[in-house]
Amino acid sequence: MTINNPIAFAFAAAIPIIVALYLLKLRRKKLIVSSTFFWTEMVQDLQANVPFQKIRWNILLFLQILIACAVVAAMIDLAVQANLNEGQRTIFVIDTSGSMTSTELGASRFDLAMRDLNTYSRNLAPREQVMIIEAGEQAKLLLDFTANLPAIRQVLESMEPHHTQCDLSTAFALAQSKAGDVDKPMVVVVSDFTGIESDLFQNPAYPISFLDVGAPAENVAITDFQITGYDYDPASLGVNAFLVVRNFTDQERICDVEFYVDGELTDVRSITVEAGSKEGKVYRGIPYTPDEYDSGVVEVRLEVTDDFELDNIAYALPPLAEGMSILLVGDDPFLTNALAGLPGIRLFQISESEYLPGAGYDLTFFVNNAPGNLTPGSYVFFYPPDRDYLPCSMGEQVEMPQVTDWDDGHPMLRFVNPGSFEVFISRVAEPRPGSLTLIDANSTPLMLYGERNNIRSLVFPFELGSTTLITRPTFPILMYNIVSFFRSYVESGAGSIRTQGIGPVRIEEPGERVHVTGPGGIDLNFPIDAGHAFIDVSHIGVYAVEVEGSDRDESKTIVANFFDEEESDISAKVSPESLGGSNTPQRFEVKGEKRLWKWLSVLALCVLTVEWFFYHRKGF
Repeated sequence: MTINNPIAFAFAAAIPIIVALYLLKLRRKKLIVSSTFFWTEMVQDLQANVPFQKIRWNILLFLQILIACAVVAAMIDLAVQANLNEGQRTIFVIDTSGSMTSTELGASRFDLAMRDLNTYSRNLAPREQVMIIEAGEQAKLLLDFTANLPAIRQVLESMEPHHTQCDLSTAFALAQSKAGDVDKPMVVVVSDFTGIESDLFQNPAYPISFLDVGAPAENVAITDFQITGYDYDPASLGVNAFLVVRNFTDQERICDVEFYVDGELTDVRSITVEAGSKEGKVYRGIPYTPDEYDSGVVEVRLEVTDDFELDNIAYALPPLAEGMSILLVGDDPFLTNALAGLPGIRLFQISESEYLPGAGYDLTFFVNNAPGNLTPGSYVFFYPPDRDYLPCSMGEQVEMPQVTDWDDGHPMLRFVNPGSFEVFISRVAEPRPGSLTLIDANSTPLMLYGERNNIRSLVFPFELGSTTLITRPTFPILMYNIVSFFRSYVESGAGSIRTQGIGPVRIEEPGERVHVTGPGGIDLNFPIDAGHAFIDVSHIGVYAVEVEGSDRDESKTIVANFFDEEESDISAKVSPESLGGSNTPQRFEVKGEKRLWKWLSVLALCVLTVEWFFYHRKGF
């Protein structure tokens, strides 16, 4: 404790003066009364009315001395050493990814986080302000710095987890940028820390703390589900389903697999997945009796007890009744075998001399050749000559290009590791404006995509015989992804998208925008470009897509699925202790003097009020 105005001790002289007032002789008027029986106290007072006699106890004397002490203490400006939190700027970075819906202690991780944040907000320090940043699929600033508790509560109550990934790195970078604009910032990261990089928060520029709401948990997840074709039984119509299940636990799991068509249970099968492994299985002859042929939604549910229910459900739509038609122009046995093994397609093969533009195939592969002109459609080229319709110009040969980067968020590179194969000889591909480089190397891009005049082209500037790609497990996965990507451009094709990223959906009706409605009252609008609507949704389920202004009162059904192994692995979390900073939200502690004069003044006022009460009400 320190004294900032010691000269004020001089006012302590008022205390003996107060005492003297109770000791000094009182001046009283003499009056004649009939009896002194009722004036005993006054007589005693007269008898003691001699200076410096023994003082008689009086509560007013005590209260007046207490008032004087409080006033003197306020004037000498007493102060104590304390942790000052006034004026802190707290930035909440809140994870709203799919893994936050997993359950823990009887509630979701997200609900536990909201409970702690509301408690924190109710105890804001004087002049402390809060900013809220959502770390979902994209980083969003939901609330700028404010001390308005109702506004903070309103934003927290309006937040909800989404069935998406978490871009925590971008959200944290935004928080760091905002922290640089204020004094005394504190960044609080609220997350279950599932699927993040361990070095994300190393060496932060500003103080950081963590609210960890994730304990290691068990999960079994559906990571892929598709209807690969029809099963024509003489007795009934059925479909064939391809299901992939990942077991993230350390024990073997045997699960029931329930199939529904338009919400009606039609079949129950089973699947066995070993500890820590992935199992893919084809189920044939699933009864398929929709309300309308070729339009019913097939839903699969994994009956298993785990801590994450979101990835136990998936949806699929049937493919084209006759399958997707694919033409291979040229001769390559590796490509032929890879395409022939894909479900839901019809493969045709011809020589280069037999090809005529406009044949009407859904997707055409060219091996070491390319015609002089093409009609609108979808095409894949391996080692083509230079053509104007390609998304790139073809140049001279280069040897041993080394892969340096790739777009792992693109659907054609899903589960593909371009760094696992080598290319011995390639041509230099110079991207044209508007094209997209999917795999890049030190001397040339190795995979490019572009659209020019309704010609959709995917180019690999190397021969399959000059790469180890054909010997790697990545090759059939890559071919499957390519066919699945171009399937969305086929008229009447099924619409299946993921909740991560933007999914293209073929729109056959003319129009400028589509109206999308879905689960939980979702109501969105998206523009139509080149016969496609690029739709972004954040919740799994079945959606209806209507073209605004169309004469036909019809809607197209699409489905959205989760399918994210990183988010589903809710046991693979990074410990906040390894990230640096504290593992609970902290106040910004600054050592300083906390002055007490305000409280002492209030104390003096309160005692003065009590003294007034006793004097006027009790007869002192």
